[in-house]
Amino acid sequence: MRISRRTLLGAMGATAAAVTTGSLHALGQSSSPRDNIDSESRTIRLDKNENPYGPADNVAAALRSGLEVANRFPESELHALTRRIAEVHAVRPEQVILGCGSTEILYMCSRAFLGPQKRLLMSAPGFDPMGDYARSAGAYVQTLPLTKNYAHDLPLFAQQTASAGLVYISNPHNPTGTLTPRKDIEAFVRTLPAHTYVIIDEAYHHYVTPSSTYASFIDQPMNDPRVIVTRTFSKIYGLAGMRIGYGIASPQTAQRIVAYRLREGVNVSAARASRIALEANDHVKTCVQRNTSNRQEFFNQSNARMLRWIDSQTNFVLLNTGRNAIEVADHFRKNNVLVAFGFPLMENYVRVTVGTPEEMKEFWRVWDAMPQHAMAM
Repeated sequence: MRISRRTLLGAMGATAAAVTTGSLHALGQSSSPRDNIDSESRTIRLDKNENPYGPADNVAAALRSGLEVANRFPESELHALTRRIAEVHAVRPEQVILGCGSTEILYMCSRAFLGPQKRLLMSAPGFDPMGDYARSAGAYVQTLPLTKNYAHDLPLFAQQTASAGLVYISNPHNPTGTLTPRKDIEAFVRTLPAHTYVIIDEAYHHYVTPSSTYASFIDQPMNDPRVIVTRTFSKIYGLAGMRIGYGIASPQTAQRIVAYRLREGVNVSAARASRIALEANDHVKTCVQRNTSNRQEFFNQSNARMLRWIDSQTNFVLLNTGRNAIEVADHFRKNNVLVAFGFPLMENYVRVTVGTPEEMKEFWRVWDAMPQHAMAM
């Protein structure tokens, strides 16, 4: 029997809709949380800082519609997304850098600005992939401790910039969820040698509670060609599995970075869905409100158990467990809950993604089931 293109596409759509856990059909139900629990192992994933509510309905529809052009290369969709990002941020299209997740942009920057005679400056604990990319480029990675308020110690950074090709600043910071004041970053950038570039990673920008100490370097640019700002669709937009992010830089800096990109590394569905996601303002607002409420409840539950935590401006919290975090994470894993651990200088801390109310209830149930004899006194 001959199968028409329309029949084939219909079958593909039906197959995609049937996929468990991360199914595109499930993604279309924005009125309820996305299932953050693996359907086979029933594991609750609180280790990757994902948005448990997933993308908006029309974004999920755009993902499905991408199947209709799966036989085509994504060039036209990439151009459309680039233009839309430029419009949203009031920049020129040639300032926009697309990547397979914002992590690809970090990788490109490591190739563009680092090498055997160069140094990367970053905080510890920090976002480990950035250090890995720098080392793979042959650069030396110098990690510096955070301040007592868990901000980047920029005066300390400034003492080490002579041979630095690149500085990495995540703001809000991962894994602490804390902010470095905008004025401090601006002052630091002005001290940098002409050859030193700085990445400001704003992956968690949307979760920040508005205040006078914080402002995005995309929304309020410094107009300094050494500043590269990265964003991702993995967090607030709920598209972690689609692997797409972007950066904004001066045209000259962007051109230098994109020379190292994977050609057409962003797939057509991701590009189409991300373009629509930029318009999903109501969904973003709802997800932010839910996260704020769920995060406050996490603080409340922590306080009730006399636990210490770091005040977070993101969708995760760094929790002091009072004991070796490896043991705590292992207890949670055995009870089908995953948390992140293994942060330099913070061996008693686990990073917990703020999930749905139901997921967080299970987190605390597992916490309370932890053997008391193993708890630190």
